Amino acid sequence: QWTAIYLTDADFVKFLQRCAQALVPGGVIVLKENTCEDQAFVVDVDDASLTRSLAYWRHLIHQSGFLSILKESWQDDFPNDIFPVPMLALQPFSK
Repeated sequence: QWTAIYLTDADFVKFLQRCAQALVPGGVIVLKENTCEDQAFVVDVDDASLTRSLAYWRHLIHQSGFLSILKESWQDDFPNDIFPVPMLALQPFSK
């Protein structure tokens, strides 16, 4: 958590591609990151981060060309006044 928000879209897609190629059979990648709800993304100039919407994360995962979402759940014990945090389990497409 709080690492992918510092990557550009292109770098994040490349990162996912490298991770997918390195997975052992049956392996998964878990993405846990802040999301925004009312817009595609929010830029924080103070810490140089980019908080993306869940739809935007899904788009980037699709752009990787290698991964599908196996499971999705939400961090449910965070305060209501901060960004919601989904957890996505990703797996390579079946061959």
